Amino acid sequence: MSKSSMHLVAALATLLFSSAAHAGIIVNDRWLDGTDSDPASPVYSENGVDGDADGDLESAWFRGGNGTLDPVGAGGPLRGAFANATITSSASWTTYFTPEASKVNLANNGDKVRVTWAFTPNNVNATNTSQNLRVALVDSPAGSRPAADAAPPSGLYTGYALFLNFGQTTGRSTPFQLLERNAVNSDLLSTGGNWGGAVNAPGFGNGAIGYTSGTPYQLVMELTRNGAALDIVATMTGGNLNGTGSVSVATTDASPNGFIYDTFALRPSGATTTAEMFDTSLFRVEVLTSIVPEPSSLVLLGLGGLLFAVRTRR
Repeated sequence: MSKSSMHLVAALATLLFSSAAHAGIIVNDRWLDGTDSDPASPVYSENGVDGDADGDLESAWFRGGNGTLDPVGAGGPLRGAFANATITSSASWTTYFTPEASKVNLANNGDKVRVTWAFTPNNVNATNTSQNLRVALVDSPAGSRPAADAAPPSGLYTGYALFLNFGQTTGRSTPFQLLERNAVNSDLLSTGGNWGGAVNAPGFGNGAIGYTSGTPYQLVMELTRNGAALDIVATMTGGNLNGTGSVSVATTDASPNGFIYDTFALRPSGATTTAEMFDTSLFRVEVLTSIVPEPSSLVLLGLGGLLFAVRTRR
């Protein structure tokens, strides 16, 4: 192959790969500065720029209900704790990982958002039959974000949730359940009927190994646009969960209720059916967006390919 042909191949490859995708981390918080309230309303998220130069990409957290939610010190973890181990009322811990004006929008085929929550539970209950640890990845209605500690208000949320049976041993046949938000103006996570279309993790049922106090776990939720559909995968890893250290559920939603996301919410409904304390060591949000080439780039690509074909035949 001539030197000019090699240069052309390299240029074409660069154009192809550069138009494939762009990845970015918009939140990566380890609470290095010992605060969970930065950046405050109305900003809510550093959105990929370390504005206070503390080494983290932060989003502000808001607590509602029982207990406390605070970093234990510089470097974390962020500790969500009930008042004591016998509490049966709920808590809510919510963060908004973008400014309200620039939410994550999975506008193009292949666009993806990945949320990672790394945590260690303490004083986990032995077993129960509930789904009382609930996790949501949603779009909050415009103008609904709190400016100070509070539970998320009722509204027309869109997105997905996990309803988890959280104990040392699972106590029901559906301990890891993925659901989609119904079209209802209501509370975010307290009412189970606000969610439907349940998909359960295969091979994870009643009487399985659950969660162990003092053991780190990591939940990854990944949503990828697939044409007009949405591919959803949620995976929990850590310890000896289910005897393998991993549980996962996946589905394709052919008619999702939206492609926009800005909110991650947790709702443990009492220490007696979840754990007395959750220490979060990492919260991360990554966005991978497909880059659609400009028409001029496509024309250049076509002409370059034609020229290359002519040259190689000579």
